[in-house]
Amino acid sequence: MEAASRRANREAERKWKAQQQAQIAANAEDAVADWRTHLRDIVSLHVNTIDYVDWHALKRQTAPPSPTRQSKNEGAAQDKLDLFRPRLFDFMSGGSQKRQQKLADAVGNARKLDEQEFLKSVEQHKQAHAEWETDKALATRMLAGDISAQRDVIGEMTSWKDEGLIGTSMSFSISENFLHAVAHVHDDDVVPTFRRKQLQSGRLSETKMPAGERYELYQDYVCSVALKVAGDLFSVLPRNEIFVTCCAKMLDKSIGHLSDVPILSVQIVRETFKTLRLSAIDPSDSMKNFNHIMSFKRTNGFSPIEPLKPIS
Repeated sequence: MEAASRRANREAERKWKAQQQAQIAANAEDAVADWRTHLRDIVSLHVNTIDYVDWHALKRQTAPPSPTRQSKNEGAAQDKLDLFRPRLFDFMSGGSQKRQQKLADAVGNARKLDEQEFLKSVEQHKQAHAEWETDKALATRMLAGDISAQRDVIGEMTSWKDEGLIGTSMSFSISENFLHAVAHVHDDDVVPTFRRKQLQSGRLSETKMPAGERYELYQDYVCSVALKVAGDLFSVLPRNEIFVTCCAKMLDKSIGHLSDVPILSVQIVRETFKTLRLSAIDPSDSMKNFNHIMSFKRTNGFSPIEPLKPIS
């Protein structure tokens, strides 16, 4: 009995250790996957831009048609009444006259239902027509280059508010001649300081990420933000070029404190932007396609620059 008990205990311990090892391996696999996903996300912000708004199509769109009265329900009820014939066993349900009256009452109720549905469609049409008028008026203003309309559209955009990786805030300078978007991006701690991999044993291994690799990932992140901002603005504004400046907190050696300074400024032209295969480009290398200012070294990262347009 004691030998059997010891065998059972050893088997239970073996199973417990196997379960623990499997859990450790699963946790390590998840940790590595999370690390890889984060790195992918911060350098591919530009890949998914918001839906394109075709202002010309909105301006051409015709008004929604007015609703017409329908008698679908009344017609169906009337058909049943017209087909009414006395039956031998009508006395079991109150007689033929009672059954006929129920069908006649159903016609009246169906008529009321048709009226209710019509009134509902009238209200829906009023709302749709009001939205059509609003969209058409906004499209007209946008295509005329109305600055106020462009500010309104930018104010309604939520892509940057909802996307925590973009940065901490956005600001804009808008005139007839140019639009300058200023993105206050995260500092370099958005990039992990470590590498992760899963060992053959299943355990998680974390090692320090080389400084040069980390700086390059941060550069890709900043450039991805610039492309994302321009792409989203091109989607909703009829502008042919967008100036984007990215600012980050860096040590201001003149005062010894951290302050927001510009580290990338780029003039992105719509026609050139449209030729980019966003899912395949290297964000940093793509800056070569545009007029830009960026001071970056693999050994120490970004340095402050003077933006292409003043930051107001």
